[in-house]
Amino acid sequence: WQATDANTASSAAAKGLLGVALGSDTDVDGVLIRGMVTLDHDPGASGDVLYLSGTAGQATSTAPAVSGDTVRIVGYCLDASDGQVWFSPDNTFLELS
Repeated sequence: WQATDANTASSAAAKGLLGVALGSDTDVDGVLIRGMVTLDHDPGASGDVLYLSGTAGQATSTAPAVSGDTVRIVGYCLDASDGQVWFSPDNTFLELS
């Protein structure tokens, strides 16, 4: 597993299987591939659609807009202040030109 983002350099990883590390060692702690999880950052407001961020390993409510970026929905924000999300990556994506 590796941290991915929407930027051009990592767009190949952004199009594959996504997960959220459940600890510092994914071999021991595991990886969530779908479900509720608390992120280490505030990704947006309650109900927001979340996308891969331009910052590696983060989700954001702002869709990427730079040529070459990968736009992919990764879930939905459940709480506006504590990082709780429903992580459910869509299998489809767009690469901006």
